[in-house]
Amino acid sequence: MNEYWSGRVEAAINAARGDVSIDDLPIRTNETSHAYSVRFNGVGNYPLYAYLHIPKSDGPHVPLFQAPGYGSVVAVPPYERRASYIVLALCHRGQRLSNSQYSAAYPGLLTDGLPGENTYVWGDIVADCITALQILLQQPNIDASRLAISGGDLALITAALTEGVYALQSGGLMFADIDNRIAGDPDYPLAEFNDFKRTYPDAWVEAQATLSNYDPMALAVGIDAKKVMLSAGASEKGYYDDLASALSGETTVRVNLGKGHLDHIAQEEWLANACGIEPGPAHYPRA
Repeated sequence: MNEYWSGRVEAAINAARGDVSIDDLPIRTNETSHAYSVRFNGVGNYPLYAYLHIPKSDGPHVPLFQAPGYGSVVAVPPYERRASYIVLALCHRGQRLSNSQYSAAYPGLLTDGLPGENTYVWGDIVADCITALQILLQQPNIDASRLAISGGDLALITAALTEGVYALQSGGLMFADIDNRIAGDPDYPLAEFNDFKRTYPDAWVEAQATLSNYDPMALAVGIDAKKVMLSAGASEKGYYDDLASALSGETTVRVNLGKGHLDHIAQEEWLANACGIEPGPAHYPRA
């Protein structure tokens, strides 16, 4: 772990030792799981919110940290996850329900605070994930030896900065191969980097140095997950194959079909199999 991350991780772990409020959330409770609202403070005493779902079946259960994606709203975890895992879904600072002091802009969040290492907001966002993961591990009736993480960049970065992750399911990495990917005409959110370059051309070299801390290839050495699935588009498979080669665990690279439901089911089945549990009952047919 480099100097950029070491202090941030330490501060995030310390934040998880603060007060945590866990309250019933009846509207999200269903026949398979109890739902709760979790409120706690992240680094800088920033107030954060997360959904927590605990299966009604006997445990111990696999703890699953659902890292937030790139968007203003975090949905409750998928139906089948709630039945099978103790799953915590974080709303990081700036997202809805964690936006009392700061509201993230979309587009805009990907470059918010660049070029400086100490001002780039993603350092605090990653710290939010570390804090939330520690709170998940504080819950009773879990099997911490099978800790799982799922999501995009924040899942991969959190796994790289956390010891003892068993299964990691990730993909759609915004911080992957930035310079090559923005040389063309990428869609948003990646296009935010080109917006920044046009607006602040003299600051791009410093921004690159900051962004290098989020490079998946550089972070790969810290990922000790025993089982990994990387989901990729067909045109990205070469990069993800190289990333898989840099990981120490048993890694599967899966090319997405571009059919959301089928891709979702494949990812959920892989995650359940990796964790040694039965997939939860699907809310929709699997075929």
